[in-house]
Amino acid sequence: MTPHTKNILVAIDGSQNSNRAFNQAVQLAQRCNANLYLTRVVEDYYLNEDDGILQMVNYEDDPEVVAARDDLNQKFMMTVYPITDTFLRIGDPKKIIADYLVRGLKIDLLVIGKFGKNNNRRTSLGKIARFLKTNVSCQVLIVE
Repeated sequence: MTPHTKNILVAIDGSQNSNRAFNQAVQLAQRCNANLYLTRVVEDYYLNEDDGILQMVNYEDDPEVVAARDDLNQKFMMTVYPITDTFLRIGDPKKIIADYLVRGLKIDLLVIGKFGKNNNRRTSLGKIARFLKTNVSCQVLIVE
């Protein structure tokens, strides 16, 4: 992280690691006086492979989407540091975070948990974290 960090994106998924990543991102945003963005991507790999995103109207009663929306809202309401914006998306987390959010928001620092809630701890680094570490156009902080 550099003193010029102005836009921080933290990706959460409800896991303990992503909650720690969120707390770390809030602290970093405070120190840098940076814009803080929060995203949660509900995985669905059966979408149109060209863009990987569907509108929320198709999923509004899905229990996983409802839980994700509640998690985002809770973090938004409970955080003293102002969150610039939140994004709830459905699709491929790798594609949405790397291709749309990091590039579109001009993110300087991406903060993610080492393992997601569905990851096997026997791997040295979660598959999404490993992908993002090598495929985004910004610094990546992986929180354990």
